Amino acid sequence: MAEKLKNKYIFPDILAKVMSRVDLRTQLEATLMSTTLIVCGLMTTVVYMIFYINLPIWYKIVLGINGIAGFFFMASHLITTFQQYRNVMEVLEFQKEMKGGSIGNA
Repeated sequence: MAEKLKNKYIFPDILAKVMSRVDLRTQLEATLMSTTLIVCGLMTTVVYMIFYINLPIWYKIVLGINGIAGFFFMASHLITTFQQYRNVMEVLEFQKEMKGGSIGNA
């Protein structure tokens, strides 16, 4: 019988095993990059649709409001992910220093 993965949540075993192999640093860096690209794409699409596509004014207003809300939401996610990334890097650096015994030797 196949080994069950602990804390796999809703994911099938094979997917949970693949996802558990990705280290946290790689995951956070990928999240930062993809969130930045999504924000750029969102703003480009909103600006293009408002200025270059013939839409009713009420639709342009709704599109602008949703674009602004989407920007703040994604920017908040980007900031939170960056803070997590910095904390993870500090912890990893601290762990490296502790293993090397360089704390207290300065």
